[in-house]
Amino acid sequence: MFRNNPSGLKLSIIIVSFNTRNVTRQCLESIYKAEWRDNFEIIVVDNNSEDGSLEMIKTEFPKVKLIANKDNKLFAIANNQGAKVANGKYLLLLNSDTIVEKDNLQKMIDFFETQPNDVICVGPKILNPDRTLQSCGNFQWGKKFHQYVFLYGLHKLLPLHRFWPVLDRRPDVTHRTGWVAGCCMMIPRDKYMQVGGLNENLVFYGEEPEFGFRTDRLGYKTVYYAGAQIIHLGGVSTASDKAKKYSFEKDIKEYDGLVSQTVGYREAIAITKRTRNSLKIKRLFYRNKVYIDSRIKHEAKVIEYFRNKLLK
Repeated sequence: MFRNNPSGLKLSIIIVSFNTRNVTRQCLESIYKAEWRDNFEIIVVDNNSEDGSLEMIKTEFPKVKLIANKDNKLFAIANNQGAKVANGKYLLLLNSDTIVEKDNLQKMIDFFETQPNDVICVGPKILNPDRTLQSCGNFQWGKKFHQYVFLYGLHKLLPLHRFWPVLDRRPDVTHRTGWVAGCCMMIPRDKYMQVGGLNENLVFYGEEPEFGFRTDRLGYKTVYYAGAQIIHLGGVSTASDKAKKYSFEKDIKEYDGLVSQTVGYREAIAITKRTRNSLKIKRLFYRNKVYIDSRIKHEAKVIEYFRNKLLK
């Protein structure tokens, strides 16, 4: 059951922390330095950090409501823990490696207050530290037509957003979207609790597309709001760093979680085949054929993995 909002508190900011003492400090400082008209609370859910995060928060930010887990609950469970003790009309799921500037969070509240009742989630423009664009919403997960549009760049060639607003990819235009980056998601607390919060069956991957997928089926909309922005430090790792950390076994296990909770294995095979076919076409025009070939081989491994899952 969800509670009403007798306190009149407007916003509960939920931050999940795990060995990120310095960036968590920076994030909290930026929130308190921001420009506000509405009242808010901050809830930090710490996943058993060993770097002194708890002591830092208790000493430097005594107003923060702190949940100290004895083990790492990961992303979904920890955010749901925070939501259960929150008192705000809106929840803001905010990564610890974000920086808030000026009145951007206040702008998100003001914007949400103008939205119809079927809007369940709003996300701002996400910027890299150098202020280049990191994210402006994403196509709806599991929609065949949307995948074709993305794979072949049809949204760049045709004004598809005039007929399907969810296909809009213009970063400076507010539009409906499939899902927004989990580093900054604003959701009415009552709706969050009604739909069951984030999916706790997912292990630190796919929570945002799954939430967009599930709530879309329930008749709700997600909106990308171009009028507000935050800086996200975590989205700027280099391609070489990603390559060093990459593990197919880990990647496919995480992807399997998203697939099993949404479209299922047969559709996952179809999605992967469409991706592979688009790569084969791109190979005809792409100079770096070695890179394209490696991606084609990867998609073949994904197809084989899900075919084996169907046989079990």
